[in-house]
Amino acid sequence: MPALSGLKRIQRNAHRTSPLESLLGPSPASHKCQNGASRPIHTIISKQRTRKLTDHKVRSPSRRATSRGLLTSAIPTALIPPLIFTTLLLGLWTWKCFWIVLMQNKLLYIAWLPPFARSEQIADYASECRPVTWTQKPIRSLDGTTLAVCEGRIRAPVSAPAGRQGTHPTKRVVICYFQGNGGSTPMRLPLLSGLLRDMAAASRDAGVECVAVALSYRGYWTSAGRATQSGIELDAQAFLDWAVGEYSVPGMELQVVLWGHSLGSAIASTALATYLSRRGLESPRRGEGDVIAPITGLILEAPVSSTKDMLISLYPQKWLPYRYLWPFLWNNWNSAVAMQRMARWRDQLRQPGKTDASINGGPEVASDSAGRVPPILLLSAEKDEVIPSYAAVELEEEGIRLGLDVQRLEVAGAMHTEIPIKMAGKKTMVEFILSCTKA
Repeated sequence: MPALSGLKRIQRNAHRTSPLESLLGPSPASHKCQNGASRPIHTIISKQRTRKLTDHKVRSPSRRATSRGLLTSAIPTALIPPLIFTTLLLGLWTWKCFWIVLMQNKLLYIAWLPPFARSEQIADYASECRPVTWTQKPIRSLDGTTLAVCEGRIRAPVSAPAGRQGTHPTKRVVICYFQGNGGSTPMRLPLLSGLLRDMAAASRDAGVECVAVALSYRGYWTSAGRATQSGIELDAQAFLDWAVGEYSVPGMELQVVLWGHSLGSAIASTALATYLSRRGLESPRRGEGDVIAPITGLILEAPVSSTKDMLISLYPQKWLPYRYLWPFLWNNWNSAVAMQRMARWRDQLRQPGKTDASINGGPEVASDSAGRVPPILLLSAEKDEVIPSYAAVELEEEGIRLGLDVQRLEVAGAMHTEIPIKMAGKKTMVEFILSCTKA
């Protein structure tokens, strides 16, 4: 109550006029004071708050307009959302392109798929490979990297008479297999065993021994190191040198056939071109008068013409930027270039006075194989989900243009890994190997 009586006293004093105001009249300020004093104090405070809020609301839009002036004056408001979306999309594409280039070794050499592929064992597939027996052998690459090789042997032709199954072999046919870019070597052994069984059954000579050897590139299965193109090229040369040295026996004819699947087809063709150009060099097991064992055939299954074409086949949409990354690839496998190198080597040997020994400084080569590029078999799958069928067609056209012995077959109904399983593909491969080796 004392506060209420004090407020009433203030209001009464506010209504009193001084003697000067009675003569001159009330001043405008006094009117304001009287008006303010006549109103309750809570009304005055609430109006002051309202005035502050109103002033803030009036000033705030002007600040927003100032901050957005540069953006809205250059780009219409309706185009801002599409611009943001396009910027995010370009940023995502650029980020993915960067990682595709940076991680291309991991994306190209898929030794880690399927899961636990590097922990597989030959014994896991032994029952599917009979009567072929497989063993693992270690070899050294040209740079000293330890590599794993699987060797499969079938002792005698299945169709040979019982009295001839113990005949000492006079010829040895070695198939050097180069796998594709995914998985391990053991998972491919049943496929190789099937080809060995068919070869043994189709061979007309009981004195022929068939051997298959499969290379695990560096970084694959139990091989050491990391997969790179330069490293795998060294591995392939060491593999061929090892095969020739391991299976060359006095008094026994040796024939070597290379077989590459998918990316392995580019590796095999590159290995053959390099081997032909360097044959006779740096082999400690061969003397001055030795004869180099000829490579008599090359099988390219589901072949890859180049890594550029593989990138385009994986991303066929022209609006995607990934297909245009090939200039930034440092893995440049190219089967067409390998064919050109083979033809160039052949043309050099055909020049008057030129021999394999005079070109390379190595031992003489058997006269029937000097200057002759091995015949090439191209096998494409009609329903290949990875490699387009036109890759084999382009390689065939390039081989014919270079004057190489090339033949091609498209296996009907086959997918990427089914060519040796289909009857047409299996029959063609067996006939090609037997004709190359005359087994």
